[in-house]
Amino acid sequence: MADRPTGQRHLDHLGRDLTGELDAVLHLLDRQIIDVNGRMVGKVDDLALDSGLRVTALLTGTPALLGRLGGSLGGRVLRGWQMVGIEQADRNAAYRVDLSSVDRLDSAVHLRVSRDRLLHREVGPSLRLSQLLELAVEGEGVHRGSGVLDVRLDELRVRSYVVGPGRPGGLLGYDRRADQGPWVVARVVRWLHRHAGVAPRDRAEADLEAGTLRVTGRLEPLLR
Repeated sequence: MADRPTGQRHLDHLGRDLTGELDAVLHLLDRQIIDVNGRMVGKVDDLALDSGLRVTALLTGTPALLGRLGGSLGGRVLRGWQMVGIEQADRNAAYRVDLSSVDRLDSAVHLRVSRDRLLHREVGPSLRLSQLLELAVEGEGVHRGSGVLDVRLDELRVRSYVVGPGRPGGLLGYDRRADQGPWVVARVVRWLHRHAGVAPRDRAEADLEAGTLRVTGRLEPLLR
């Protein structure tokens, strides 16, 4: 039997729905959302989470994408976006795709419903994945300049944080699975990410106001 493409082999362990173990950035962000009739709805630009850090919806649209810029730059760009259509009171609200509409995940997110009248604006503020990705990581044994690179989900709830200095190649997934990717490329990416690791949620305290994630104890290995 011919080998399947590397990307497809990497997706095999995810299962066919969103309830297994997922790395939110690696496996969900920027994937196309496709309705039951094969029509494109948009991209996964961000994720909405509740106070218990469980994913409640996929977010799509320009406000969700611009929100990922973060910091003062993100704020300025979002204000500019609002001013372009100031007559639209909800212009800065992202569109939501409720998880009940999701059928399965492969190289895209497939819905079990039509895109017609599917999208609704967010009502009220919600915690977003992008806010967690802005956190600076502190703790003994954490490499200087580390941040939150990803979050690891189990049953759609944040189980742990992937932390480390930002380095090229992290979104390829070669740094996370021993059987992933061409050997030479994988070795280079893993070397670049040698200071990255996993902080279980029970040993990591997020302070959104301070913009920090405080980790106690040593990081667990990133490579599985």
